[in-house]
Amino acid sequence: MNTDWIQEAARLEASGIDFIMVSVLNIKGSTPREVGAKMLVSQHGLFGTIGGGHLEYKAIEHARAQLSSNIEGITTEDFPLGATLGQCCGGFVTVLYESAIHSVRHIAIYGAGHVGKAVVHCLGNIPARISWVDSRENEYPTEVPTNTTKRLYDLPVDSVADMPKDTYFLILTHNHQLDLELVETILKRNDAKFLGVIGSKTKSARFKHRLKAKGFSNQQINTMQCPVGDPDIISKQPGEIAISIAASILKVPFRSEKSTTKQSKDTTKQDLSNIQTEANS
Repeated sequence: MNTDWIQEAARLEASGIDFIMVSVLNIKGSTPREVGAKMLVSQHGLFGTIGGGHLEYKAIEHARAQLSSNIEGITTEDFPLGATLGQCCGGFVTVLYESAIHSVRHIAIYGAGHVGKAVVHCLGNIPARISWVDSRENEYPTEVPTNTTKRLYDLPVDSVADMPKDTYFLILTHNHQLDLELVETILKRNDAKFLGVIGSKTKSARFKHRLKAKGFSNQQINTMQCPVGDPDIISKQPGEIAISIAASILKVPFRSEKSTTKQSKDTTKQDLSNIQTEANS
């Protein structure tokens, strides 16, 4: 049996990408695939097949609806392979859906400079999946927190497409042109949970002017927080800037709309407490 799906599932897990593993659980009669055939379905990708045709189309539709609704757990669905599905095998397939939906924030940090390092350290003690992106391998420290993965890209902009829905994006690079390219690419996705850019009010005004000229709406542009960070914390020290940035992130709940306001506030308070513990260590 082909086991390539194991490596793909591990890649999706490491990237913090939610997915559904779709498997053929049971068959009767003539069917396009055997028991155990697997397909991994994310919102923007597919890996493997359970036989193609309308059966596979309906399974993908079901899986993506489950992802969109943030429904965790295991479900099954029965498919008679007859005229209704437009498949004439005449058999019967039971499909198993197993969710791998992450219940923690996914944070993408761009830039391995002084502030980037401080932010990664600051967030290293909270429940999160952190993708730390840079093009300069030698800028990364040898060791990083267990919740952080170093992701080296020749062109950091290319990494944006690999980030899951509802990612918290932090742009902390030394290159203003790269920052703008990252902002444009993230805004085009239109599914970021948070977009923060390090910089001054002058940089913010310049970026907003350029984004407006490129056709982005005011609503899109206003999702960008620049300068990123708590405005009540005024400092030029990387460690203090990092705490300010972390506070801004934690004010944005990551849970689904079904979660109560109290749950979100309690989670944020606990995460802020964890950051304080990390800062004092």
